[in-house]
Amino acid sequence: MNIAPGATVGARYSVRSKAWDAGGGEVWLAFDGVLERAVLIQTFPRADPAAVGRAVAKAAQVTHPGLCQIYDVLVDPPGIVFEHAPAGRLAERSGGALPPPVAARITCQLAAAIEALHEHGIAHGSIGPSTITFDEEDRPKLAPAAASEHLGSDGAPDAYAPPDGDDAARDRYALGAVAYRLFTGKEPSPNAPPPRAVKRGLPPAVDDLLARALGRDAAHRPSVQEFRRVLSPIASVEPPERSPGFFRQEASWLVPVVLVVALAATAITLGVRKVIAPNAGKPTAQPAASASPYEVASVADFDPPPGNGQEHPDQVGRVTDGLATAWSTVGYASGGLDGRKKGVGLLFDLGSGRRVGRILVSTPDPGWVAEWRTADTRGGSADDFQMVQQFTAEGSTTVAMSAPVTARYWLLWITRLVDSGNGSRIPFQAEVSEVSFFAR
Repeated sequence: MNIAPGATVGARYSVRSKAWDAGGGEVWLAFDGVLERAVLIQTFPRADPAAVGRAVAKAAQVTHPGLCQIYDVLVDPPGIVFEHAPAGRLAERSGGALPPPVAARITCQLAAAIEALHEHGIAHGSIGPSTITFDEEDRPKLAPAAASEHLGSDGAPDAYAPPDGDDAARDRYALGAVAYRLFTGKEPSPNAPPPRAVKRGLPPAVDDLLARALGRDAAHRPSVQEFRRVLSPIASVEPPERSPGFFRQEASWLVPVVLVVALAATAITLGVRKVIAPNAGKPTAQPAASASPYEVASVADFDPPPGNGQEHPDQVGRVTDGLATAWSTVGYASGGLDGRKKGVGLLFDLGSGRRVGRILVSTPDPGWVAEWRTADTRGGSADDFQMVQQFTAEGSTTVAMSAPVTARYWLLWITRLVDSGNGSRIPFQAEVSEVSFFAR
């Protein structure tokens, strides 16, 4: 079957327009008439339908906020139906280098998604600007792995294809290449100049990380865990509000600080105090008070059956003590909690129903995935709570509610862990150092 605008595929998908060319196939924007939502359809015209089915079935087992969700597999033509990320692709974006915190945040989110694939024995094989999409919140999502050896894809574009290495090492190279573009605004290559030679003001740690990632020696390329460890502190810096073109300046993420200092010095030089003095008796507008977090009445570990009911209960006080301490889950052999549990976490009691607009979550070990769930009464399982937001922890993460939520009980339900790198037989865990709830 030939796909064209107006055609119906799989008896339910109405094709709207071509989204982009994808190696040996095409990606089309379509509308699912059954579930009434936009979807993307990627075709593999040179592939055996049975091979497509096997590859898609394997890839569909992996769920992660950084991966486009797979919805369906097609036979005629051979293809895959997956999540539509409406904010476009990295390939369609221009404008040069991103502010370091933004570039670091995107790279960390992609690293977590790639790690989820590798844990299931899947290499993406075609990571690059054409397969990195963005959702309505501008969060990056990897389009489904092309599995080039099975589905007839041409693999990663030349600038993002490594000179050597196994499948996992090739994905790490591609991640480094994407990060190079994000941080510098230039196309990568093994012979590309060091990032700091292209973009002055970048942190030295970024320069070293990307130089090793793009090196010809696959054995020395950083792991996806190292990408997160190095970039998470940079990603946790909140970029300020900006006008168009503001971040095209050198050292742009530090400019707002310089401006504040400069304006304060100018005010003193101009004798602002003399202007204020005559008006001392007049009412003046008071600056709005900064939002303070709610007081947490209690916090407890949450490990429902088939768990044994305990996930380091002696450490739970560390997440609200304001110190550089942390609670952690127990260790597991895999990021998916060994396949025995759907999740573990922490249950926060705010004392009464509180209207929460955002939650600040801090961790020393970024990359784990969690959901915020709420209830007005204390439940015994995760299903007793309503899911209100999903997120990936990246250093200091502000989880903003799409609309304020009022509830007394808030469950931090952790569904995917990260490799702590501690060398133990059960190295996968999640650590939480601080959690704060805010009205806005």
